[in-house]
Amino acid sequence: MNDLLWVTLAVPELEASRNFWRDVIGLPEKSYAPGWCELELKPGIHLALHSIFNAAPFEKRGYDRGGPVLGIRVDSLTEMASLVQRSGAHPLSPVQDIGGGQSQDFEDPDGYVFELIQLSPVDARIDEGAPASEPILGEPLQPPPG
Repeated sequence: MNDLLWVTLAVPELEASRNFWRDVIGLPEKSYAPGWCELELKPGIHLALHSIFNAAPFEKRGYDRGGPVLGIRVDSLTEMASLVQRSGAHPLSPVQDIGGGQSQDFEDPDGYVFELIQLSPVDARIDEGAPASEPILGEPLQPPPG
């Protein structure tokens, strides 16, 4: 069986990135060593931050850089958007309606794209095992009980 263990972001300033993802986004820190930090996205899945080896890819930022886009579920898109902007992130899109809620794209202080997602209350219950009428954000349909 194959499992995703981590997503690594190469960052120019490890401490600044560590502070953003740990203190602003709220990911729990699992390990730290000079040049490397692991934060927990979900149990057993980590966001690894690593000092960069090659600065050339960092000349591009946001959508132009490419690479992974982390989707972060939040309770309040408005409040979290304000917090990340005060902490050095920049909006890349307006708030948009998506299946099951709303989202907004941002560029983190290192130039990576991340997305804040607020699910509507009925769709947020999928994580609690409640059935949904259609798949939300790639989740498979749960069969109705009985």
